[in-house]
Parts: sequence; structure tokens; C-alpha cells
Amino acid sequence: MASVTYTAPPTIARFMTSAAFGRLIAGPVGSGKTTGCIAELFRRACEQAPGPDGFRHTRFAVVRQTLKQLKDTVLKDILDWLKDAATYKVSDNTVYVNVGDVRSEWLLIPLDDPDDQRRLLSMQLTGAWMSECIEMDYDIVAPLSGRCGRFPKEGATWSGIIADTNMPTEGTPWHAHMVNTPADWQVFVQPGGLEPNAENLEWLNQSPETRLLPISHEDRIDRGREYYRRNARNPNPDWVRRYVHAQFGNDPSGTAVFRESFKRSFHCVKGLEPVQQKMLIIGQDFGRDPCSVIVQLDHKGRLLVLEEVIAEDIGLEMHVERSLRPALFDNRYLGRGIAVIGDPAGNAKSSIYEETTFDVMKRMGFHAVPAPTNDIDARLRAVEAFLLGQRDGGPAMLIDEDRCPTVVQALGGGYRFAKTRNGVRKPLPDKNEYSHIVDALQYACLAAHGGMQGFLGRMMQRRVGPTGPRVRAGGWT
Repeated sequence: MASVTYTAPPTIARFMTSAAFGRLIAGPVGSGKTTGCIAELFRRACEQAPGPDGFRHTRFAVVRQTLKQLKDTVLKDILDWLKDAATYKVSDNTVYVNVGDVRSEWLLIPLDDPDDQRRLLSMQLTGAWMSECIEMDYDIVAPLSGRCGRFPKEGATWSGIIADTNMPTEGTPWHAHMVNTPADWQVFVQPGGLEPNAENLEWLNQSPETRLLPISHEDRIDRGREYYRRNARNPNPDWVRRYVHAQFGNDPSGTAVFRESFKRSFHCVKGLEPVQQKMLIIGQDFGRDPCSVIVQLDHKGRLLVLEEVIAEDIGLEMHVERSLRPALFDNRYLGRGIAVIGDPAGNAKSSIYEETTFDVMKRMGFHAVPAPTNDIDARLRAVEAFLLGQRDGGPAMLIDEDRCPTVVQALGGGYRFAKTRNGVRKPLPDKNEYSHIVDALQYACLAAHGGMQGFLGRMMQRRVGPTGPRVRAGGWT
């Protein structure tokens, strides 16, 4: 019997073992994404439960923008990997995988032909593979999802959509899909080709001589690395960002504010815990969509971005009572001093009440002071000082990616400068769904980077209660 031996690189392995209905893997050119998708469909075909006739029946749509792309790349790779098990029938544009008790149909569907599009959206499928998905209209995802899980009629052991791609351009629907991933999808991004942990180097760009070397031999790895070094010399920097470094391309309609300083693989971690005997700083943005960011400056001078607390269309007092205070009551924060650094505009008194926003925070029991400035350049420099800095060879800012998803999305491209119709970049970042949380982070960074720790510590020596400073009983005599 024919057999296929495949060892998945780390990111592709996580992609293959995910239980999400939709899975997208993105990475640099040559990183093994296509091969991983072929192995995944073949594995799912082999795992399908036998039907009444004893055979494991599956039907997959393999979708790409044009038929030529399908035949020149995807089809050749399928037949190369499954050569002893697969046959291609030109009249059907279908690969038939017949090995042992596996009976699987892989239908090659281009999207440049309206007839093929209509055929795709009327099929009964087990699943689908969207090859180089960013070349396709994003609107195809929803109707394609509705065709999966409908074959075989006895029920599919697995059904869903897999997709592979190079990195999209910021501002496109696929960029939005990767940044704000739907609940039933999961996105996996491989390291860039020049990263120390780049994947598939041992198989990429190999010569007959290096193929004879052991898989982990440094000459074999360096041969694969040379492929990316050569491509990095491409004169188009945006192409290099996407296809070599596995980063989002620049949005022609705007520019991500922290595109050169934030790197998710470097700055983001899971399970970040606060340190003992260090105060918590809360960056606070006010308004009808109040946002809080809980940070801490540790003993190494690193800024730990521990948690985001976001509200929509409510007032500050309700935000504090419903969201911020319960978050701070978590056991991980107990016993630490807390200081709030907020938008200086909160010093303005209400037109109805003789009370500022900072008065409200103090009345609710928080040590609250305005940030030293509201100048946007100073705020951005404070954030970038931590993003670009290093401590002991590691990042000067660590972000808990599970507790701060909006912060991560904002720094990764959601927070951006807009451009005018003439293509001139505007001097201020856009006010969008990410600006409030980044404003809060900026105020916290101003305090942490600007040396306000001593001042905040002295301020916290004054005990503040729900109705203001507590006065000793002897003060009344």
C-alpha cells in the first residue's frame, strides 16, 4: 500500500491539530504552507469513518483564483506528494485519491469563471481548501462554509475550511479577518524567513549536495536561509515585508502607527503575571467609551501590560463599578498599590456639576492624576521607547496577548494614521475602534517612562477613601 511520510513544522503542526471550523495559516513564501494543507486534507480523508460500503468517502473543493494557478502549483504539488495514491482526470478537473479504503475527491475550482463559482456554491462538500486565499474575494467565505459538512450523507467525521496565504495588506478584508478573527476560526502565522526560528529551511532551495546532509546540518539550514537573504534584496520594501518577514503589507489608504516598532512574536506572551511589591498603573481614557489598561513597571524596568478593560457607550462611574473594580479585585492584583493616570482633558469641570473626571475617580477611591501632557508626539514616543527598548536581551514591553487582545490588534495595525485623498499622511492617528485603548496605553507609558514613579509613590502615601482624604480624629479639635 502507498504511504505518505510528512513531518510538520511547528506552526503547521499547531494548524493541523486545531479543532476550529476554519483555519488559516500565513507565512513567508516557501515556508511549506501548501505542503501542510495537502497533508492535512489527506489526513482528514484517511480519518473519515467508513460508510456502509466499507470505504471512507470524502469530497474537498480546492479553490484558487485561476485555473492556471491551480494547475501550475497546487495540482503539481498534490500529484508529487500523493503520486502513488492520486490520479487527475482532466475532464472533471478532479484529483481522485484512492488508497486502501480511502475514496476521496479533490475538485479543483477556479474563481475567475462565473460558471465554476456557481458550481462551487451548489456542491455537497466535506471541506474546502482556499489556496492563497488573499487573492480571493472575502465574500466567498460565508457561502463556502455552508457547503461544508454535507458529504458523505452518513456524516463527515471532520468538516471545515483550511486556508493558506502570504501576508495580506493592511486595511483589506483578509487583514481584518486575521486581526479580528471570527469565533469559529483560528489564525496561525509562521515566523519570518530571516527569523532564528524560520520554518522549512531544511527543505527550501536545497542543492543535490545539501540534500545528502542530515536534516539539521548547519550547511543545509544556511542553504535554505540564503533563499530569504536573496529575496530580502528585492527593491520593493513592502514586498519584502509580506513575503520574507511575514508582516502585514502597508495599507495604501493609511499607515499603521507602530508598524516599525511593534513585533507580536517579540512583545507578546501568554500568562503574564504581575510582580510582587510593585505598584499597578492604570492608563485611563475617558469619554463615553472609557478604556483602561493595567500595567506595571517591574524591577528590570520592563513595562508589563497585564490587562485591558474596555467599555462601550457607558459613563465612567458605570465602567469603574462594572468592569475596572471587579478586574482589580482579582487575586493576582491584591495587595498592590494602584494609581490612575488619565487624559488631562479630564481636568475640565462638567457643565452641570462642579466636579472633574479626576474628582469622580478620587470619590470612587482611586489615586488619580492627569498625564503630564496630551501632546500626541510625546505620547507616541513614550510607547515607542518601550517597544524599541530591550532589557537583558529581551523586550522592554511585554504584553499579555490573551488579556489584551485589542491592544495587540491596535499595535499590530489597527491604530493608524489616515491619508488625505491626495495621498498625504495626516498628522494625527485616526479616531477608530482602537484609538481609545491605545490612548489609555499612552498615558500609562507617559507615567512609566517619564519618571512619575516617585511622585505616584508619594501620592499614594495619602490614604484616599470613597469620600476623599481621611482626616485623623484629632484634626477636628
